[in-house]
Amino acid sequence: MNQKNLKKGSIESFESNWNNQKETLYNHWTRDVVPNNQIQLAFREHYRLFNKLIFEPKEYIKTLEVGCGRGSLSSYFADNGSDCTLVDISENVIQVAKNIFKKCNLEADFVVADAKELPFKKNEFDLVFSIGLLEHFEEIDSVINDQIRVLKKGGTFIGYVVPENLENVQKDFEWINQVLKANASQEEIVRTQNKIEVFRSDENSERYIKSCEKSGLINVQSAGTYPLPMVSHSKDFPFTLMNPDSETILVEHFFKILEEREKKYNHDRWLCDEEYGQAFLVWGQKG
Repeated sequence: MNQKNLKKGSIESFESNWNNQKETLYNHWTRDVVPNNQIQLAFREHYRLFNKLIFEPKEYIKTLEVGCGRGSLSSYFADNGSDCTLVDISENVIQVAKNIFKKCNLEADFVVADAKELPFKKNEFDLVFSIGLLEHFEEIDSVINDQIRVLKKGGTFIGYVVPENLENVQKDFEWINQVLKANASQEEIVRTQNKIEVFRSDENSERYIKSCEKSGLINVQSAGTYPLPMVSHSKDFPFTLMNPDSETILVEHFFKILEEREKKYNHDRWLCDEEYGQAFLVWGQKG
């Protein structure tokens, strides 16, 4: 994840959390028909929704994921035959992504680079996206502008933003996480307490929309997304999963919720009001 221009200490925070947690080795991508856990379910839904939002072309595209982390979403695009490039400022994180892709027999190009100074030519990619990157910058214009610079005319930009929002879907379920935390082992409590806080913006989509339009995007839209709680004794980055049996039960329950949302609302089941979702999306097309 690109960490320049973050509040003081954030670079060290990300590196420490990535390097010292077992969660770093999680793989949030799966070919299984039914995801194994709640985060795999989330990335499966991200990929399904992103495909609906892409303007042109729809298949076999050249993609760039900025601040890639494990490259979970790029794994889906790579598995579908897209030409994928993954960028992160951390060599350690890029190595994690490389190992995951190799283990899963997926192909991609991996680049260590700054999100504000992407080492690519203009008009190179059909799709440029990020997951949980933009909210960690206090100044976002240069980051968004460089992503749109390398996007082809007519190509799609998608920013998945996870703001600091204490009033979203999570607020009604936080008591469950507190119960899980109270029953966690002392070893787990000590380990997860060592996670270091990172900067996260509390700005809503309006700020990001303005930046996208300023950088040359047209048809810019936004919506809330991820309308499910995150259930864990330690849900802060990097996310900690529960035991496999608990995750299986939760995934079954979440699928039922999503099916109900599909029947109830006149929009995609993974979209919601911005104030309600765990995150929001801003997307548009390069004019």
